[in-house]
Amino acid sequence: MAQPADAVEQTSYLRISSEAEFKESITADGDYEVSFGTAATVALTPDAAEKLYWMLGTRIPELRQIASTFALT
Repeated sequence: MAQPADAVEQTSYLRISSEAEFKESITADGDYEVSFGTAATVALTPDAAEKLYWMLGTRIPELRQIASTFALT
């Protein structure tokens, strides 16, 4: 199993908006792959995909609340 020091093969910061082109697939070796146009592709192992799913699920209400304070009226 990968350790925290080697669990990510490349590091980058991306900000992706809902207007991006989202495409998803499952690779031949079982990773969940999400592409955002030609800017980035993220491949997650099944465990990592599930972890991200749960993390997002718990944060979405807070994200929506914060985003609403910045919405133009």
